[in-house]
Amino acid sequence: MKILVPIDGSKASKRAIEEAKLIGKKFEAELIAFTVIPETTIFEQFPTNFPYALEVSEANTEHAELVLSDIEKLLKDYPYKTETLYKTGDPASEIVEFAKEKEINLIIMGNRGLGAFSRTLLGSVSSKVINHSSISVLLVKGDKNILDK
Repeated sequence: MKILVPIDGSKASKRAIEEAKLIGKKFEAELIAFTVIPETTIFEQFPTNFPYALEVSEANTEHAELVLSDIEKLLKDYPYKTETLYKTGDPASEIVEFAKEKEINLIIMGNRGLGAFSRTLLGSVSSKVINHSSISVLLVKGDKNILDK
């Protein structure tokens, strides 16, 4: 069994890792922590007006590597196979595509809790993944683990 845990460094994504570890242990599952660096396409469309595109891209990559480094520490005690990696692109699309390519059995992700106004305008990554994935998605909310009694 393979469990994909999309992460962004938020408290909610760290909770998703903890939940994935609990569920993963029950099924001896491989855990894959995955983060997506948003594309800087707006900068690339107007290179003369935005000379800092490379710096933004480098900062985003540094942030992704830092987030994954933190997650590796959280996964250190997990007894089965783990992997951490990142890609660049639209987060929701990349998560859905990656899950399909890697034959993931379950996606466990946190909900960052955007306000109603932001959610209406932008939609959240989690709701886009839920609506576009053919793979089951467990959305982690609150402070209690699913396996707690």
